[in-house]
Amino acid sequence: AFHRPLSSASAANGVHAPTRGTMASTAFELVWGDGVVPSWLVGLTLLFLLLMPILRSMFPKTCGVAIKQGGKGAFLLAFEITCAGPLAYCAYEGVVAWVYKLDDFTTPEQRLYGVSPFAVKVMQANFAFQVWDFSVSLFHRELNSPEMLTHHALAALMCYWGLTMPYMHYYAIYFMGVVEISSVPLVLVDICKYYPELQRRFPALDLGSKVCFGVLFVAVRDIVWVKTAIAVWTDGVGILRAGNFPPQYPGWITASVLVAQLFFTCLQVVWTKQLFQGLADLLRGNADGGEKKEK
Repeated sequence: AFHRPLSSASAANGVHAPTRGTMASTAFELVWGDGVVPSWLVGLTLLFLLLMPILRSMFPKTCGVAIKQGGKGAFLLAFEITCAGPLAYCAYEGVVAWVYKLDDFTTPEQRLYGVSPFAVKVMQANFAFQVWDFSVSLFHRELNSPEMLTHHALAALMCYWGLTMPYMHYYAIYFMGVVEISSVPLVLVDICKYYPELQRRFPALDLGSKVCFGVLFVAVRDIVWVKTAIAVWTDGVGILRAGNFPPQYPGWITASVLVAQLFFTCLQVVWTKQLFQGLADLLRGNADGGEKKEK
């Protein structure tokens, strides 16, 4: 039934029949054909490579000493600055679409199978970012923990399925777009963590970014995340139990997405625990005169 053309009102609000992912276009063409994903990948890579020598020359004391010589180098600072662009873009597009463009995603079929051009923009940027982040993270021990590499790989896979099938555009706008609003201040938090001298030089910026990150994290990655995750499982399990999914959306795809969503939710629990542990450490540090223990 969901193959029937949607109303003009639905189309105006970004809900379209699932025409992407048909036999007319291959998966490769759907991901790479319009040039958006390659442009993001090339742009992120060039910016990252250009930033490293610039940062070393601008901040010789902070970034000029190579890692092999006991310094921090410019790798992490260039990495974080580069991350800010796609994260801010996904957050902006996601929030605008989530608040203003999704009024007509009213049924489980629309939320799982309906196509939104706004979701396509978010997933293209997020797919490119996750692929780039995964690749660059392999070259630095601060970034290549198994859980983060798994996170990047699964997020890229979710975007790939979303773009090629298409699938779960409604939920992609939230999980690949809206939640990244908390990642924008995290860029500053991480910069101050990797370069403690910046934290000491700009304590107000460090504290402000931590507060902003904490508030946004709890809002979009805990409170609204749980509500939206329950909706994902309600729609997904309902479709699986009814057995009325169309041939191009086999049940194992829906089941795999639900398992991946559970993994991401567990990550949020772990990160929330770390967030409150950091808050406790910060309060203890203030109580002891503002001193922080070096790890």
